[in-house]
Formats: sequence, C-alpha cells, structure tokens
Amino acid sequence: MTLLLLKPSTVLATTGAESSDSFPLQRFLDLEIEGISLSTLPEDIPVILEAAGYFQRENSTFIKQVPLAGGRKLLYLIEVEDTPRHRSITYLRAESSGRNKNLVEKNRPVPDNEAVWAKTIYELVCLQVRDEIKKARACKPLTDWEIRFGEGSFLRISANAGAQVDASGASTTLGITYFKQ
Repeated sequence: MTLLLLKPSTVLATTGAESSDSFPLQRFLDLEIEGISLSTLPEDIPVILEAAGYFQRENSTFIKQVPLAGGRKLLYLIEVEDTPRHRSITYLRAESSGRNKNLVEKNRPVPDNEAVWAKTIYELVCLQVRDEIKKARACKPLTDWEIRFGEGSFLRISANAGAQVDASGASTTLGITYFKQ
C-alpha cells in the first residue's frame, strides 16, 4: 500500500485565521497525539513513540502495523518535522489491502483514542470561534463516526498555528503545525 502524506500548505493559509491575541497557542502546543505534542522535546519523541509500539523509519517517520484478518493490516504513521520555519506532527491510520476485501462499515465509530485527539483539535478550530469563522473553516457537525473540518484539508487557524482533522472509523488523518516567527 502506498501512503500519501501531505505537507502543510499555504494555499489555505488564510481560511478563517484568528488573531494571535485570541488564539490559545499554549493549549495548542500542548495537544497530544499518541503521547507527543509540539512542545515535546525532540529527543523524547522517539522514546515515547517506541514505547507505544512504533518503529522509527528515517529520521522523522514512525510506523506501527497491527495485523487484521484476511492478511490485512492497520497501518499507523506519525511524521514529526522540525525546521527553522515550522514544527509539525502528522498522524495517519489506514487499513492495508489484503486477501479479504470487506466493505468498511459505514457508521463505524472513530477509535476512542483518535476521537479524543480529533475532538480536542476540533474544539479549538470549530467550537471556540465565531459562527462566520466556523463557516469559513467548513466545520462539519461532530458524530461518533466522523470528525472533520476544512473538507479534511490543512487550515491555517492563526498566525502561528495550522491544523487538519479528517477522522472516521475507516481512516484518520490528523495534523498540527506551529509556525515559528
């Protein structure tokens, strides 16, 4: 299975961005995905992710695979990037192909751990903002089987922050980025 991981883009950089004064930046920096946050020390990240069952592939990519029936696998990928311009964490969960290709149950809930992470990001992006910003960010109503905003694309939500949430029972993509100034 080929995984496509999209890097944060500035194309949607101004979609519903808030002023730096109103955005809770420290709360954003402390959001955890799989035990790490944007404020986690770089040297601690591999230790935390390896303890969670991930193996490091390349410098910034961590992968975990869980076998499923029919030769399928659940693939988890975390990419951590720290450059002079930004620091980001991207999380992806997807099912690989196998011998037994069952249809995905339509209303299968988002796994509990991912729902916690996605709802926390969603709250900052969609619930603590004015209605016109919520509309500009295309915030979909929360359900047990889907948590999504921005049509699943990366959005710049403040001068220093960007986020992506596209979570469902079938697959999840989460991303948080801190833009350094």
